[in-house]
Amino acid sequence: MKKTSPLNIRQQGLSLIELMVALLLSTLLILGITQLYIDNKRNYVFQQGQSDNIENARYTLMLFEEELYRTGYRSRPDDSYENVFRAASTDNCTFKAGEVITFDGENQLLCLRYQPNLKTTRSCDGTTLTGGNEPYDVNVSPVITEIQILDNSLRCNGVPLVDNLVDIKLLFGTSDDTARETQEFKTAPAATDRIRSVRYAALLKSRSQNLADANSSTAYQAWRSKWYGESNATTPDRALYLTTESTLALRNLSR
Repeated sequence: MKKTSPLNIRQQGLSLIELMVALLLSTLLILGITQLYIDNKRNYVFQQGQSDNIENARYTLMLFEEELYRTGYRSRPDDSYENVFRAASTDNCTFKAGEVITFDGENQLLCLRYQPNLKTTRSCDGTTLTGGNEPYDVNVSPVITEIQILDNSLRCNGVPLVDNLVDIKLLFGTSDDTARETQEFKTAPAATDRIRSVRYAALLKSRSQNLADANSSTAYQAWRSKWYGESNATTPDRALYLTTESTLALRNLSR
């Protein structure tokens, strides 16, 4: 009987079945790793979109706080608003004598007036403002700040500051001359109303427009239902939507 040499034994290869089993296992392993990568990537992008919305909401609040807290500031508090803030207008804003805040809902434009309290004061667009040389300086010209939503961007004096801001709503806390605190919130204050505070609501969306599984968002639906009376509204894209709200007292007007 012929014996098989050790050399011939070492030269024997894998069978076809063994190759197919190895290929199947490798394919399953690659598919598992690929799916894990896709899931992690999707989760990362989703979290990044949420983070962008939260960061934009915080920055929007900070911008409104800074500008609204300045509204109506007078370098001489014993002087009247009518004397300090004379009737004035720009290309977009018009103020009556003594008026320091207006809102154009159709054009989403908020106009504010105040006197800079320091020589180093900067507007929200980064422009250095001319303040007084000393406390209670009467020779300080009021400045006008325009805050507007245009092309899904929050702008200060035309300079884009916050992107992906879809919509904004403002309610003005008013009172009569007999009260110092807010009595009622209105979308359009009357000429005789004293504005004491501002309540704002903003709708933001993520930079990426393909993060959600479908064109639906609870935040978007609630926004459209509250402000426009729509039910079951669908989003124009698959971005992530977020709403934020806050009320700010106009401290220079509420005293």
